[in-house]
Amino acid sequence: MSRLRASRRSWPVIALAMAALVVGVACTSDPEPVETPTPTQAASAPATTPTPTPTPTPEPTADDLLASAAGVLASMSTAKLEMIDEHENGAKFFGTTFKSMEADIETPDSVRMLVSVVAPGLGFARIEILAVGDEAYMKFSEDAPWTPLPADEMPFNFRSVGMTLRDILNGVAAGSIVGREEVDGVDTIRIDGDVTSDDMLVLIPDADPGHPIILSVWLDEADHTLRQMRLDGKLFDDDGAGTSRLLSISVNVPVDIQLPDVASGQ
Repeated sequence: MSRLRASRRSWPVIALAMAALVVGVACTSDPEPVETPTPTQAASAPATTPTPTPTPTPEPTADDLLASAAGVLASMSTAKLEMIDEHENGAKFFGTTFKSMEADIETPDSVRMLVSVVAPGLGFARIEILAVGDEAYMKFSEDAPWTPLPADEMPFNFRSVGMTLRDILNGVAAGSIVGREEVDGVDTIRIDGDVTSDDMLVLIPDADPGHPIILSVWLDEADHTLRQMRLDGKLFDDDGAGTSRLLSISVNVPVDIQLPDVASGQ
């Protein structure tokens, strides 16, 4: 009986020992295997492609802009021009002091001009010139009769003026972008360059050759249409020092040009 009691008293100890053995076996069991990708699986994984850095668009040069503006002028069909003598010290115009000129032009050879002058003994006057094809007429005041004007005596040659202005822009030397300015509410790019009075002979047939001119042009920033042009320098030998002429232009606008009724003077 004493042995049986002793063995019963030892059961809790045996139970605890067995529980500890089970826990130990569980803790020392092998871990779950980790799957390692095969070389084929690694090769088939999509590669990460780096995002390319965008290449900035280069800014157009002065020559690029002038060439673009020349192309617009070459294709124009109509235009309105206005030119002023900024200091009114240019050569005489038919014996008068030239102040300004307005012109409506339709390619290839139609033009209506109004030239504002100051005439000795008469004061302010407006000379009107109309030309279509080979016919041209002129009158020295609103009430004066129309007088035939030989084509070779036209003070400005506006035949194919778009092509003429194109050639002038294409001939600009040492052109450089000066900055951006607003002209008549339009954002423009200003370019300065060099030409000579020889380059202007097609547009102004009586110009005297050999005079250097600084040419400034203002091009519409959006489409490079010519908006304004300044000629700093002599076109004629008789021009005063510092003569400057400013030309404003609107292309492809409505115009109405008709030869006058010479019989009625209208």
